[in-house]
Amino acid sequence: MLRIVPALLCFVFICWNILEANSAGNNIFFELVRSLPYGDKLGHLVLYGTLSLLTIIAFNHRCVQVKGYPLPLGALVVLALALAEELSQLFLSNRTFDMADISADIAGIVIFTLLLNKCRAKQ
Repeated sequence: MLRIVPALLCFVFICWNILEANSAGNNIFFELVRSLPYGDKLGHLVLYGTLSLLTIIAFNHRCVQVKGYPLPLGALVVLALALAEELSQLFLSNRTFDMADISADIAGIVIFTLLLNKCRAKQ
């Protein structure tokens, strides 16, 4: 049960940032992102990668078969959330839909999933 807590906390943090962005708010994390080259894309990669890693652990590394390939359920759930959030921006006047953001989300999910699998293989 305790393995779920970090994933939930990360999810809440991402939701808070989404709500801030949707309401044209500002916070220290937005300032940090703006101060870094490609900060927005790095933020997407790190946030969704971290959420994916923590969700895979929360789901106890459960996989589903997709066309004969085992894919981590946690990563698929995070991918669905990331796509839904990015697509929702099409309907918000103060947000901008960006394929590069989706690409960064997917890259983070894939990279962090592969890193987790590599760490597990070494055990």
